[in-house]
Order: sequence, then C-alpha cells, then structure tokens
Amino acid sequence: MPRRLSPYSSLALLATAALALTACAPAADAPDAPVTTPSSVEIADTPVGEKTSWIIDVLGAEHDTTAAEWEPHLDAVFTAEVSAGEVADLLNTQIRPAAPFTVTAYRGDERSAVTTIRGAIGEPFDMTVAINDDDKIVAFLLGPASEP
Repeated sequence: MPRRLSPYSSLALLATAALALTACAPAADAPDAPVTTPSSVEIADTPVGEKTSWIIDVLGAEHDTTAAEWEPHLDAVFTAEVSAGEVADLLNTQIRPAAPFTVTAYRGDERSAVTTIRGAIGEPFDMTVAINDDDKIVAFLLGPASEP
C-alpha cells in the first residue's frame, strides 16, 4: 500500500522541489555591500512575519548559515523530508550569493506569507513561509516571483 502523506509532509515535499529548483541566483562572489536588508514594504508584525524577518536576516548575514541555526525553527514534519543541513547548504550556495536583498512585496496572514525578494544579482523570487501553532516552519518555498 502506498504511503499516505499528511498535509504537512506534502508541504515539506513541495519545499524540497522548490528548493531544488531555486538556483535562481547564480553562485558568485557576493559584492561588498552592507548587511542590512532594505525594504520598500513592511513585513507584518505576526508570528509568520517575525519568522520571515528572521529568514531575511539570515539570508543577508555576513556569515554562512548552518544546520544548527535552522534546526530550532523547522518542524519535525519538515525535517523528515528536508534536513536543516540541506536548507543551509542550498541557501549558502544558491541564494545568499545574491545579497544584499530588498523586500519588494509581502502578503500573508498569521501563519503563512509570501514575500517577494530582489537580490543584487539574479531574478526576484518569492519566498513562501508557513508555520504551525508552535511557530515552527512547516513550509519554506522559494520560486520565481509571481506577477504583481
């Protein structure tokens, strides 16, 4: 009998696929730039908004991110499909080299949000984050920016 996936496992699988496809920013040396993340839009003061802000800070940090940095933020149903190490590795090699980042759009509710981000190089991308009642990430999707 085939294994039935929970809705959260499905989200984690979508994250795996999105993360694998998110080589949207070419791996290159990051230009010398401030670590700050300018934003032309406000990120909501909600649980998912706080998690989104944390991720954006991680993306713009001077140092590479690590699995240990991500583990406390990821729900077990997510890490059953995508490890914290895989998240850190992908971000370090495919996303962070495009820093600094600018947030150009944000839309969401208390538990899920889509943030459009533009890097110094590459195409803008959408970052979807969904969290559970414990404020742990159950979905983290990166993909091409949708039309405004």
